[in-house]
Amino acid sequence: MGYSSPIPYPVHQSGVRRGTLVRRLGGLLRSNRFTLGGALLLAIVLPELLHPMVSGSMGAWTRIVRHGLEPTLVASALALIAAHISLRQVGMLPLVEDKALIIPSFLVSYGIALAVLFGSLTSMGRYHLVTSFVIGIGWYYLVAMVRNRLSRPRLAFVGVLPPDEELLQSRIEWQPMLRPSLPDDVLGIVVNDHQQLSPAWQRTLTRAVLRGIPVYELSQLREMVLGRVQVLDRPERVFGRLLPSLPYLRIKRTIDTIIVIPALVLALPIMAVACLLIRLESPGPPLFRQRRIGYQGRIFECYKLRSMRADIPGPAYTTEEDPRITRVGRFIRKWRIDELPQLFNILKGEMSWIGPRPEALTLSRDYQRNIPFYAYRHSVRPGISGWAAVHQGNVALVDAVTLKLEYDFYYIKYFSVWLDILVILMTIRTVVTGFGSR
Repeated sequence: MGYSSPIPYPVHQSGVRRGTLVRRLGGLLRSNRFTLGGALLLAIVLPELLHPMVSGSMGAWTRIVRHGLEPTLVASALALIAAHISLRQVGMLPLVEDKALIIPSFLVSYGIALAVLFGSLTSMGRYHLVTSFVIGIGWYYLVAMVRNRLSRPRLAFVGVLPPDEELLQSRIEWQPMLRPSLPDDVLGIVVNDHQQLSPAWQRTLTRAVLRGIPVYELSQLREMVLGRVQVLDRPERVFGRLLPSLPYLRIKRTIDTIIVIPALVLALPIMAVACLLIRLESPGPPLFRQRRIGYQGRIFECYKLRSMRADIPGPAYTTEEDPRITRVGRFIRKWRIDELPQLFNILKGEMSWIGPRPEALTLSRDYQRNIPFYAYRHSVRPGISGWAAVHQGNVALVDAVTLKLEYDFYYIKYFSVWLDILVILMTIRTVVTGFGSR
């Protein structure tokens, strides 16, 4: 399928070579032309040809010649193409489960198509939208399942792999390169960052690049597979590559402002009802304010709907099964309604939709004392959701925060619109499953 990373297809470690037929079928399933072409044929063309049988109207081609393409048919096709492009692009990022993102991608693309049709006051035919939506999802699920069974990527490595348990358990098929000659049927070659290579090996790796076989440093591969940037020794060498894209920082701020204004209009009635229920259930103000560290280390006041009792003492962070959480609080946390007041923080420029989650001032200062270079996460605006948040949820212990910091560093290093889109899609999945709602 087209939405895939350079190390895209998770497999169990195995030394068994695939047959030629299986390799060709796996290559076909990775093809954009096959995947998108099949989707358009099954979800757009075929339903249009069958439309006369369903509706009892004139034939498809006769109707197109007389009246032109129906706006809903065009919108369905564009929505399907947009969902495919989104899946393809976000699939190039790590920790992506194809099947988990199919429904969110289709919901977003078809939701936008529906909003455009509704806003333009165009008469809508439910047939095209519904059939292409359902068939498109089914097609991509089918291709993803078959591809994950057949497509087994193999990576060759030069020398000896270090005892990195996370990499060894990452379901990649490893093939050792014992002599400087190009291996067959591999998606890439891995070289240890600190390994000294002889001229013969350097020439071999050069030939690999010229033949279109990518060569990865081990640290780079680890980032691609795990979605984290490790900072172990000489971190000053790493930070130069972690600078976020300044043009995208400015573009993202503009996008945040454009989206947050209509979002506030829609969110205000929800916040009003939530505030009323919070006040009825427990004493105290419905709005919770907390000083947090934001962009470039600036202190700001973060807004949330209160989800915990204000008259019971406890730590600055939320624990598992925290007794302070109210019934209303548990509900608004699950569906992220408690985060809605942070739209005002976005409007003020203190936060973004996507970014590292802002920490409370006291916690942040404690982390900075215990975790070197923690403050580097403040090089981008904090977000309502983020790369670490969709993988870890809320964490407070230093060890877990150190891991979260590696996710934050990855977000900063690969700061892009497609990474933001992936976080949005994973956030939709998170809201549905309730992961990280503590």
